[in-house]
Amino acid sequence: MGVQLNIKDAETVQLARDLAKATGQSVTGVVKGALQRDFQHHLAARAEKIRRIDDIIGDFGRNLPPDWVGKTSKEIMDSIYNEDGSFA
Repeated sequence: MGVQLNIKDAETVQLARDLAKATGQSVTGVVKGALQRDFQHHLAARAEKIRRIDDIIGDFGRNLPPDWVGKTSKEIMDSIYNEDGSFA
């Protein structure tokens, strides 16, 4: 027995059949193609999010006050606030 996928939604099955008929592909081919396109879209969207995050991190690093460079977040917070929580 081969690998199987059981789709229990009648509308989805009909869409797959209609697309297969319209394109001359098999139902397996149209389902595989749709999944491949969706997965590639997912990977591209994820890569774009990572790129945007990297840009933000880079901008943040380039705009740090010079006296914060190389300090830990605790050291920075300690330089901003007094022990009582007021600004230094």
